[in-house]
Amino acid sequence: MNDKFKGLVLGLTLGTMLTGSAVYAAGSSQIEVVFREIKYLFDGVEKQPTAEQGQGFIYNGTTYVPLRFISEALGEKVEWDGDNNRIWIGKKLDFSAVIAAYKGGQLTYGELDRYMNLEAVLNPGSESYKDQPEYQENIAKRIIAIRTLSARISDAERAALQPKVDEQLASFKAEVSSQSGGQELSALLAAKGLEEKDVRAYFEEMKSVEAALKAGITDESLKAEYDAKLKADPYAFTTASVRHILIGFTDEDGKTRTKEEAKKKADELTAKLRAGEDFAKLAKENTDDPGSMESGGLYENAPVGSWVEAFKKAAAELELNKISDPVETEYGYHIMRVEARTAGTFEQVKDELASEQLNPAYGKFLEEELPGILEKLELPKEEEQAAEEGAQG
Repeated sequence: MNDKFKGLVLGLTLGTMLTGSAVYAAGSSQIEVVFREIKYLFDGVEKQPTAEQGQGFIYNGTTYVPLRFISEALGEKVEWDGDNNRIWIGKKLDFSAVIAAYKGGQLTYGELDRYMNLEAVLNPGSESYKDQPEYQENIAKRIIAIRTLSARISDAERAALQPKVDEQLASFKAEVSSQSGGQELSALLAAKGLEEKDVRAYFEEMKSVEAALKAGITDESLKAEYDAKLKADPYAFTTASVRHILIGFTDEDGKTRTKEEAKKKADELTAKLRAGEDFAKLAKENTDDPGSMESGGLYENAPVGSWVEAFKKAAAELELNKISDPVETEYGYHIMRVEARTAGTFEQVKDELASEQLNPAYGKFLEEELPGILEKLELPKEEEQAAEEGAQG
């Protein structure tokens, strides 16, 4: 695309422009606009649109200009595709063109474009990469990898995944509504020419890929990983419910305490707890840990490996339901009571370990298997790039 388009703000007026004080109809909504005489200068040369190209106008502080006039003045062809509600500027791509062939199927440009639109909905921000050839190539390879892997599971296995797919779709719809102030997913998708069934199909494929990759992960490799993690950290699979009060070296108002001051207050609270006062009540009133204040100091069924070393060791070794002596960490002194603790067995954490190996397994597939599956990958090229390559040839 011609670089002269960069920086231009174009209003895409697809309806009929009337003369004088006009109304632009779009569905059931209308806006009133006033046309003004606008001068268009291209590299210092003034040009004016013809009657067929339309006039520019200003609405709500934004200047809207005739897209066809601007495009043609810059030497670009403009074409309206009413069947797909698209405006083509410059090269018109063939959405039915096969851009990739692989063992078991083909990929068209239209399928790639649709997937990139879906990716923009699922991962906001990715749309900015849509026109980059490297991104397009990576997405094309991802589609082929997903199709190949998801085809490896049986119909029965796919059917068993449906409740999880439904749950993920419902969760995503709720997240979209929450983050967009109540906007429905259907409206967000419609703007990209998509439907809810496209998102559901995406989630089903992801679950299918996950199942296919897990099928290639052996119990032997998982057990070896389990043993290695336990050797490196004996509490790697330990979870605990711990209630604590933190007397920090900095209080909730940002005031610094000396170690002596913090220890003195921690000792006083320890004595009250051992005398039978309510732990949750004292935690809400005294803790400097905002993360557990509302829960009365409780972290429930948490992996102890997520905590700093001294707190982790105490959570893993303290006698259950006993009030600890103050435990010093870099944050301050903690009065702790471990209310429950479980060391995960291999069978209990096997699925968790398998999930951790999914990304490495997928990366191995891309590196070792995909090259032998992919037979052709040729992305559409911009006219200027194609002309340059032809001249060089």
